[in-house]
Amino acid sequence: MSDWNLLQQIRADDHTSFDLLFDRYWERLYRVAFARVDDDSVAQDIVQELFIKLWERRHTISIQVSLENYLLSAVRFGVINHFRSKQINNVRLDDALQRVHLLETSINENSGYFELERTLEEALSKMPHMLQKVYQLRSDNKPVKEIAGELGVAEQTVKNYISEVLRRLRLAIIEKHPEKQVTYLVVLFALLNK
Repeated sequence: MSDWNLLQQIRADDHTSFDLLFDRYWERLYRVAFARVDDDSVAQDIVQELFIKLWERRHTISIQVSLENYLLSAVRFGVINHFRSKQINNVRLDDALQRVHLLETSINENSGYFELERTLEEALSKMPHMLQKVYQLRSDNKPVKEIAGELGVAEQTVKNYISEVLRRLRLAIIEKHPEKQVTYLVVLFALLNK
C-alpha cells in the first residue's frame, strides 16, 4: 500500500494502516534521531512523540511533500526542540540551584523546610496512588526510564505524571505559602528535575 493510501486510511481512523505506517518508518526515523542526539531513550521519545502527533492531527494534517520527507523533517524538528529544551532546562536548573543555595544560606532555622514538607505531604496525600508513587520514586533520584519499567508504563506516561504532580504541588504551595512560593517552587523543581 502506498504512503498516500496509508495516509488516507489513517485520516479515516484506520488503526491498522497507522500500525503499518509505524512499522514502515519507525526504525529509519529512530536511526536519524539517534544519529543526532546519541541517546537511545531520547531518540525513541522523539520518534514516539512524532507518531503520537501524527495520529492526533490525522484529520487536519496537510502534507505537501512525500510522507517520508515530512516524517524525516518532523524528526529533525523534534531533535532541534530537544536541544532547545535541554538548553533552556540547563539555564533553569542553574538558576534553580543558585536560588536553592540562597535559600540554604538565608534560612537559619528549619521552620521553612518543615512548612514546605507539611504542605507537600498534605497535597500528596490527596493525589491518586500512581502520582504519589511516581513522586516518591523520582524523589529517590530514579530516572524516568527506571520508573517506567518499575510501574509498567511508558516513559512518556511517567513524564506526564511528573508534570501533573508538579502542577498540583505548585498550586498547593501558591495557596499555602504565597509569600514564599518562588523559593519553595525552586526547591520543588530541583527535587523532581534531577
